[in-house]
Amino acid sequence: MMRFLQYLIYSNLLVSTSAGSLAYACAVQLGNPHDVGIGFTVFFATLFIYNIQRILRLGEIKVKSSARHHWIENHTLFIKILAGVGIVGAVLIYFLVLGWNIDFWFLAFSAIIGVLYAMKIHPKSMALRDIPHAKIYLIAAQWALVCVYWPYMRIASSTDFPKGLGLAIFFFILAATVPFDIRDLVYDKKQKSTIPQVFGAFGAKIIALLFLSISAICLYFYFPVINHLLWFGVSYLGLAILVLLSATKRHEMFYSGIIDGWIIVFALLIYVL
Repeated sequence: MMRFLQYLIYSNLLVSTSAGSLAYACAVQLGNPHDVGIGFTVFFATLFIYNIQRILRLGEIKVKSSARHHWIENHTLFIKILAGVGIVGAVLIYFLVLGWNIDFWFLAFSAIIGVLYAMKIHPKSMALRDIPHAKIYLIAAQWALVCVYWPYMRIASSTDFPKGLGLAIFFFILAATVPFDIRDLVYDKKQKSTIPQVFGAFGAKIIALLFLSISAICLYFYFPVINHLLWFGVSYLGLAILVLLSATKRHEMFYSGIIDGWIIVFALLIYVL
């Protein structure tokens, strides 16, 4: 069972499922008729982006010592195969199921940003994730744009972007990402100036809870009539508890497993609202 979970989580299959589920749920709410195709496109695109980032940072992984790093180092070929499956799957579904649209260039640009997040253009330059203060905001913006803006722009005849839903996704992913920076306190260089580095682990948890509160408020204003208050409370309270339980010594399964997987619960909330 543990071996199965390692393959599911460390290979980024779980987080890809979370991203695909969230994109599908948002597409349903926005009335996009290609909701399934959008969900699968985002699933495969995430599989490519997250695994290509692993490949690009293999040199750094080898100097780290977590169970996740050891697994990645021992399954490099598998990671490369999944990255290939991801890009091929995303391209095929986009062209064969969704069909060509001007939004292709938006997705291409998003993919380039995803690669540059982990790749240095020049040995003396920084990857986007190494820019001080930028790391989690880039992640949250990518999720919000791909899961909300992209499904919307395929059907919209105006630029009236659904800001409430977009901000709800942005701040929820921000809150879910802060614990990862707490985990990485022992690895990240000080010049990254992540929230836990600046405010400490406790201060970072308070900020993450603030992000989570803003997300809940934005979602409430976007859906003023909440038909599933219990599910609404479970989704946000559950992540709040996970944030408070975050610590540098917690097992990787807590972060890449439970927290990344909790996004699926949030996607279900978006779907049923």
